[in-house]
Amino acid sequence: MWLRPKAWSVHRAGILASLEQDRERHLVLVRYSSWHHPYNEWVYNGADIDGAKVVWAREMDAVRNRELLAYFKDRRAWLLEADAGPPRLTPNPVSAER
Repeated sequence: MWLRPKAWSVHRAGILASLEQDRERHLVLVRYSSWHHPYNEWVYNGADIDGAKVVWAREMDAVRNRELLAYFKDRRAWLLEADAGPPRLTPNPVSAER
């Protein structure tokens, strides 16, 4: 029997719930593929971004990523490959270089 893969929103909710369970604060850089469907948006935050337990941001170029990581230096940084099957969350390699 063929099982339909989980919708992206179910994966996002699961990742968010997992990150919210520990004591740390998190920054998730989301990497989209070139074939990403624009309606499957992983990056959205509440009004108080600085106060949020988890902040979602699109991956940018290396310089801007470093600036973002510096701004959120008190957070654990992650890289989310949104279009991997299933979506893959790993520690952000740029933050590990520090």
